[in-house]
Amino acid sequence: MQQKLLFLFGEFDNQLRKQKCSAGIKEMLLRGDWPTNPPLGFEIDRSKNKRQIVINGKGRLIRQAFEWKAYENVSNEVIRDRLAAKGLKLIHQRISEIFRNPFYCGLMVHNMLEGQVVVGNHEKLISRELFLKVNGMLDKIPHGFSLNEENVHIPLKRFMVCAECGKPLSGYLARKKNIHYYKCKTKACCNNKNADSLNSRFADILDFFKIDIAKEYIELLVEQVAATFNQLTQNKQADLLELENSHREVKKKVERLEERYIEEDISQELYTKYHEKYSDEKREIERNLLILSNKSSNLLKCVRLAIEYATQLPLNWLSGDYHTKQQLQALLFPSGMSYDKKNDKVRTSEINLVFLYIAHFQQLISKKKRGIPELSLDYASFADSVAGSRIELPTSGL
Repeated sequence: MQQKLLFLFGEFDNQLRKQKCSAGIKEMLLRGDWPTNPPLGFEIDRSKNKRQIVINGKGRLIRQAFEWKAYENVSNEVIRDRLAAKGLKLIHQRISEIFRNPFYCGLMVHNMLEGQVVVGNHEKLISRELFLKVNGMLDKIPHGFSLNEENVHIPLKRFMVCAECGKPLSGYLARKKNIHYYKCKTKACCNNKNADSLNSRFADILDFFKIDIAKEYIELLVEQVAATFNQLTQNKQADLLELENSHREVKKKVERLEERYIEEDISQELYTKYHEKYSDEKREIERNLLILSNKSSNLLKCVRLAIEYATQLPLNWLSGDYHTKQQLQALLFPSGMSYDKKNDKVRTSEINLVFLYIAHFQQLISKKKRGIPELSLDYASFADSVAGSRIELPTSGL
């Protein structure tokens, strides 16, 4: 009995301490101070005789992960591989936990707060807008079953749509036959197709955009593309100078902002806000500069690089990974493609003009006037699309 009484007194003492400790932790949380070790990407700094939670090197990498997810919409696996390449290795589940933790945007949630959200005193890694944008994407992903987004066997899913209803084709694996298929989700369409067959047809279409001509004609093609580009931009010099001046100004703004942040003249929140604003402005100016710039040396390098890539276009698609295939598809056919099961035909409403010009050029020198039958596209229908300035073709050997 005496032993049990001692145990009761000990338990009572522990309960009192727990109550005092819990009250202290809750009071600390309500003040905006995190009481325990912070999440990954933060560390505790006591250098100024005050406990502060600041961002460390891993935190800067995690900020990049949020930006990749928000602006590039890549999968968590791709983000995990990119972080691993930079020295931060995480498991797949940890990536999802990080994206859903509001601590990174300056807010705190805790069991002791009983559902209340408190603004923290720690450094904010990202803006609330960026956090909400990332989580808006995450909420669109259905749960309760395994979803393999990056299947190299079905790279045309969502890129190719059903010609009947206009819905994107999805992909699935028939496990009994171990064969992949594309399928329209609309029940009435019954539009499904063997994935290998449709992939093979897409590779055949790429053959029309593959450069397979003599070297002297390749150099001629480079000059023609450069001449066409220069003609289209000859009246843009004033706009080009204005954009160059704007680009220099925004670079100065970014440099000044970074100097003020290093010198602690502005807070992390203001730095993040205006850095994102200036970065967006800078990217837009650079995009317009790329369109308007007509510097012949850089232009010829870019054209030669594109033509060199086009010499192995089908092989680059067949041997590429899932993301390489997706990027190449979007590059050639910006509006995607459609598949009509009734007529067994593939069509597209838009073709990249550079590659369309390549197909046009090759058919001119080879005297082929069939167009692209795999797309139900005749010569005349796409010859008009690439009409413009031309240089004379050599007649010898034709």
